[in-house]
Amino acid sequence: MNALSEREHLVAEQYCKGLADKEVADKLGRSEWTIKAQKRDIYRKLGISKDTELVLYMFCEKLKINFDLKEIRKHGLELFFSIMLLIVAAMDYHMDMRRGRIQETGRVTRVIRTRREV
Repeated sequence: MNALSEREHLVAEQYCKGLADKEVADKLGRSEWTIKAQKRDIYRKLGISKDTELVLYMFCEKLKINFDLKEIRKHGLELFFSIMLLIVAAMDYHMDMRRGRIQETGRVTRVIRTRREV
C-alpha cells in the first residue's frame, strides 16, 4: 500500500467530512474532474472500494494504528465502529446527532409557564 501524496491526503480529508465531488472541488479550488481522478487514485493506492473504508483509513492514520484492510473486511465494519463508540462513551463525549453539536454535561431544567385563568 502506497502512502498518499499531500494533495491526495487533503482530498481524502474533505471526503471524510461528507462532502460530495463538487463540494470538494469548490472548497479546494480545483475542477470536479481533477477531484474525481484523485479520488480514484486514492482508492487504487489504498486498495479500497468504499467511502467507509476511506474513513477508516483516515481514522487509523490519525490514531497511528496499522490499517489492515484484510482484517477489517474479515471482522466487518460493525466491530470497528462498536469499539469506536465504546471509546467515545468511555470518554464521556456527548453529541446530539440530530443537531451535530456537543451537548453540555450539566443539566438544565426547563420551566414551562402557563397562563392562569382568572
